[in-house]
Amino acid sequence: MNLFDVDHREWTIDEMAAQTGLLRMTAYRMARTLESTGFLVRDQVSNRYHLGPATLAMTYVSGDHSELVAVSRPFLESLAEETGESVTLAVEVDGVPVCADIVNTTRPFRRRTAPGRIIGDLASVHGKLFAAFKPPEQRERILARPHPQLTPYTVTDPQAVAKELDQIAREGMAFDNEGLYMGICAVGAPVRDQEGAVTAAISVVAPAGRFGPAERAIYTEAVKATATSLSAYLGWHPRGPSHPVAPPRRSRGAPSRIGSQAL
Repeated sequence: MNLFDVDHREWTIDEMAAQTGLLRMTAYRMARTLESTGFLVRDQVSNRYHLGPATLAMTYVSGDHSELVAVSRPFLESLAEETGESVTLAVEVDGVPVCADIVNTTRPFRRRTAPGRIIGDLASVHGKLFAAFKPPEQRERILARPHPQLTPYTVTDPQAVAKELDQIAREGMAFDNEGLYMGICAVGAPVRDQEGAVTAAISVVAPAGRFGPAERAIYTEAVKATATSLSAYLGWHPRGPSHPVAPPRRSRGAPSRIGSQAL
């Protein structure tokens, strides 16, 4: 099932077998079983499979984040407008960071994620943020798992990752310098609910060529301010009851803070 995403909507039996390493007969039997229960649908002409209606029901069982996405949207749009870069909202589903919403930049940039897609474990700022604020025993279990070397810059040494998570927990900010995808950097911050629990993470994602020291500093402050404002809107305050916060209003056509900089 995890073969299907926004870039790979259809698969043949042979393709599924090749991608998973399963025997063709095994892949065929699994696909037919999923087809019989409505999780997959086979095109009668092309013999290619796509996700079926039963997957829709699963989205409601696993948890509906539509309200959070709707509430967060004005904050994401404001952040994208301020920085001139793409913005991602992620939530944690069964211990895995999942993209819940994105606002794309109008500047040249090829995104590597989309709503509903898993976002790279501890190689991503979202995975780091969710792990950093977990209880020690849960964090230890996460660190004990194997983590793939996705790029030459992916940090996989458990001690180095643990040190980075400690820093994130202290400072409330996470960074990705081409550790998830080559040529792509990000800075993220946690979003908290009224009880202080990390309920989501926001990030600005930009190509490495637009993530120099000056841009990084601007993105960091903007992400931090947006995450704090959204958290306050959700009812969180670090020192007690919060005052009501209104969502930002976008000023249509206003230039971003660094939008005029060259690639």
